[in-house]
Amino acid sequence: MDEDGEHTPKPTILRGNFANPPPALVPLRARLQWVIWRLIWRVDHWAKPPFRCDDPNQVASSTDPSSWSSYEVAVTAAAAAGDGISFVLTPEDPFAAVDIDHVRDPVTGTIEPWAQRLLDQASHSYVEISPSGTGLRIWGTANGDKLHRNFTFDTSRLELFRHTHKALTVTGMQLGTSQQLGNIDAQLDRTVIWAQQHQQKLNKVKPAGSKITAGTMAQRSIDEIEQIVREGAPADANRSDTFHAIVGHYVGCGWSDERIVALLAQHPDGIGGRYLAEGRLAGEVERSAGKYRRAEQPELWSDDWKRKPQAPPQHKPGAEPEPEQAPDHDPPIVQPEPQPELGEEPPVAESEPEPKLEEDPAVAEPELPPMFSHGDPDPRPVKRWTIGKLMPVCGVGLLSGQWGTYKTFMALELAAAAMTGQPFNGYLVRRQCGVLFLPAEGADEIRLRTEALVREKCGNLARAPFRWFEAVPTLLHADGLELLIAMAKQADASLQQEFGLPLGLVFIDTVTASAGYAMQGAENDSAVGQQVMRVLRQAAEATDSFWCGIDHFGKNIDHGTRGSSSKEAAADVVLACLGERELSGRVRNLRLGVRKCRGGPTGQEFPFSMREVTHPQPDEEGNPISTLVVDWTTTAAAPTGPGPDPWEAERRTDTRQAMLLLKRVLMAKLAELGVELEGLTSGELTVRGIDQELVREEFYQQTPADGTKRQKRDFRRQRFVRAINRAIEKQLIGMREIGAITYIWLLPKQPSEDDDF
Repeated sequence: MDEDGEHTPKPTILRGNFANPPPALVPLRARLQWVIWRLIWRVDHWAKPPFRCDDPNQVASSTDPSSWSSYEVAVTAAAAAGDGISFVLTPEDPFAAVDIDHVRDPVTGTIEPWAQRLLDQASHSYVEISPSGTGLRIWGTANGDKLHRNFTFDTSRLELFRHTHKALTVTGMQLGTSQQLGNIDAQLDRTVIWAQQHQQKLNKVKPAGSKITAGTMAQRSIDEIEQIVREGAPADANRSDTFHAIVGHYVGCGWSDERIVALLAQHPDGIGGRYLAEGRLAGEVERSAGKYRRAEQPELWSDDWKRKPQAPPQHKPGAEPEPEQAPDHDPPIVQPEPQPELGEEPPVAESEPEPKLEEDPAVAEPELPPMFSHGDPDPRPVKRWTIGKLMPVCGVGLLSGQWGTYKTFMALELAAAAMTGQPFNGYLVRRQCGVLFLPAEGADEIRLRTEALVREKCGNLARAPFRWFEAVPTLLHADGLELLIAMAKQADASLQQEFGLPLGLVFIDTVTASAGYAMQGAENDSAVGQQVMRVLRQAAEATDSFWCGIDHFGKNIDHGTRGSSSKEAAADVVLACLGERELSGRVRNLRLGVRKCRGGPTGQEFPFSMREVTHPQPDEEGNPISTLVVDWTTTAAAPTGPGPDPWEAERRTDTRQAMLLLKRVLMAKLAELGVELEGLTSGELTVRGIDQELVREEFYQQTPADGTKRQKRDFRRQRFVRAINRAIEKQLIGMREIGAITYIWLLPKQPSEDDDF
C-alpha cells in the first residue's frame, strides 16, 4: 500500500492458450480437480485465493471435492468471472510440484542462477511461467512420502508439494519442450537437503571491497549490460564497483574466468578497458570472480547437491547409543543427525574436515534423455506442423536463393500465413502463431514492408502478432545462443500477453550477415556450417518454435545455399527462391522451390510475382513510398497475381463491399481474440474460431449508415446477415453453436485433386 493508503495497482496477469494447452498437462486435465482464482487485495499484497467454478463468489476448499470442477468448466468460468485457473493437489494424487517465486525477470526472461540449475534438473518434466511472470513452477509425478515445505531465500521463495492438499495456479505458458510429466521424487528429496543446509548462502552476498551486491546486474536489461561491457560504466556509477558487478553477473551465468576475460578484451573502451591497457585484466577478473565464488551458493549440480544423507553413525562398543530423534511431520528422507534451525550450518570441528557423504548411485549415473517403447501409450501427436507437410512446429530451415529473387518478401509471406492461420499457397496452417524477425540486413525496411504485408495480406489488422529487433546477436560468438533465446522468450511473452498466441516462427535475415565468421573462408568449412545450424536448432528447441535462416545461393546455383553443404544437410526444410536474372538486374520467371522437406514432398515449384503497393503516407518530402508484396501465379508465365478473390466475386457493389469488410473484420478478430475450438476440425486443420457477436459489433462500427438509430441498426444488420449468408454459401466460413456462443471461422482453401500435399 502506498503512502496515501491506496493499494498497489493490480498486476498484469500472464496466461497461455487454455483452449490448446501443452500436451504435458493431459494427466491433470483428465481430473475433476479444477477451480478458478482471481486477484484479491489482502492488507499489503495481492493474493490469489481459489473460487468455485459454479459459484465464482464462493471460495473453494482444497479439501472439499464438491467445490471442484472439470478443466473445461474451469476455463469457461475463468473467462467469465476469474483471472485464471488452478489445479487442486491432493494426498492421493500421483503428482508433485515445485513452486519458485520471484526468480525471473518478466521483461528479459532472465532467471536467477540457482533457480535455473533447479530447472535444469527438471528438464525431463513440465515447467511453466507463473501468472506474474516472475515465478516458475515444475510439475511432475511422485511416489514418495508426503512433503509440504517452504524456504525463503532473500526475496525469493521455494515451496515443495507432494501428496498434500494445495491449489496451484496453472498458466500453460511452458518453458522447455517436455511433452510429459516426469518423476521428480529424487529432485524433491535432494532439494530439501540442499535448501536446509544452504538457505543463508542463497541470500545475496557482497564481494569484499565492493559496494555493489552480486546480482545487481539482474536489475538491468541484457542490452544495458552489453552496453556497459562495450562502453564502460554509466556516468552516475562507480567504475570499479560496476566492473565487479559485471564479473559477478557472468559468474552467476556460469561463465569461466577465461570466457569473461575474452569478452571484456574485445572492448578496449568498455568496462574492462583500464585493466586491459595496464595488462592486468585477467588478474582482476580472477580476483573479482574468486570473491563471488567463495560467497556464492553451492552449485545445484555440485557434489553436495548430488549426495544423499549419510547413514547414522554406528555407536562404539560399550557406548550408549544416541537417543533417536523424533521425525519431522513430513520427512522425505532419513536425516543423518539432528538438523540445526533453517539457515544455520551444522557444527563441524575446526580441525576435522566435513565428513564425506556416500555418492547416490542413481544420481552418479549420467542423466539420459527419456527412452520410449513401441506400443506404449503416447499422448503426443505423431507429427506437429506449423504449416502442414512443409514446416514443423520445432525445427530449423533455410530460405535461400539468388540475389534479387525477393527472399525477404517470401519470408514475410510465410509470416502472414502463420499470423492469420490462412493457407500458404495451399499448404494448410496447423498452428496459428506469432512471428519474430531478426534482420541483420535491411532493418530499416522491416517497418515499411510489414505494414504493407498486414494491409494487403492480413486484413489490415490494427496490430498484428509480429515482433522484430533491429539488432541480431552474432551466432558464432560465445553468448550468441543465450541472447537469441532471451530475445525469443521476450517476444513470446509479449505475444502471449497481447494475442494469446505463442511465438512459432523466427526469421534471421541473413545467416551470412549474422554468423560472425572468424576468418575468410570459414563459411565454406563444414564444421562451421554445422555449428551455425546447431545454434539455430538449440534456439528452436529451447523455444519450441521454427527458426528459418534467410541465406544466399553461391555463384553456382546448382550447388544451392552458399558455403558448406552441411547447412542444407542440417536443415529440416530448405526453400529456394528461383528466377532468371538478366544483365539489367531484372529477374523473370520467379518461383519458390521446395528443395528439401522432412516429412513432406520435395521438388515442387510454385510461380509467383511481385506487386508494388504504396504506403498511405508520403515521405518527408511528400513523395509516395512504395514496397512490394508476393502474389502467387498459376503458371510460370502469368504476368499478374492469382485468380480473383472469392470474397469480392460479387456483382452487386454493396454486397461485395460487405463481403470484403466481413473478411477484414473476421481476420482481425481471429488474430486478436480467436480461440482453438477443441475437437472441431476443418479438413486436417484445427479450427480457430471467434464469437460471432464480436465480429458483428466490429462490423457495425465500420459500416457507415444514415437515418434514425433504428434505421441505422436495421441497415447494418441487413448487410451483416447478407455477408454472412453469402460467405457460408460460398464455403468461405464455417459456423457452429457451442454452448450459448455461436462461433464462426475462416475455411481454408482446399487443395485440388492434382496436389500432392
